Amino acid sequence: MKDYEVEILTAFFAVLTQQSEPLPADFVVQLNQISETLNFNQLDELITNSSLGENYQIAYKQLGSKSTFRSLGLATTPDHQPELENTTCTEVDNVARRMLTILDQKQETPESLGKKILGDINPIEAAKTIFLTSGF
Repeated sequence: MKDYEVEILTAFFAVLTQQSEPLPADFVVQLNQISETLNFNQLDELITNSSLGENYQIAYKQLGSKSTFRSLGLATTPDHQPELENTTCTEVDNVARRMLTILDQKQETPESLGKKILGDINPIEAAKTIFLTSGF
């Protein structure tokens, strides 16, 4: 799985954990279909053109900027001002950290997480269970 595909999943999972209203039934059906093939272009298009699109784009950009920032090595520089000033931990960060922990511990693969959450009849609850509670 490519890095951008993991970022698509992570951003979408973060948006799901923030939802309080159920997803439309036709949207869930489409997610279930995507879970079978894990077509990330189709997933990205579906999410972008839905009511979740704006929050998804914000989460995706946030993940991209943080990974670029880290790849420069700036996060390890003790006196780097933006890193020192950023004391907040957003839900996107929490989901990204939890996903990395799950992947590092080899509890799941990105593909299996995608299939599990996208294929669930209630993707919101599946994402919340995995990323906001112990999950497994």
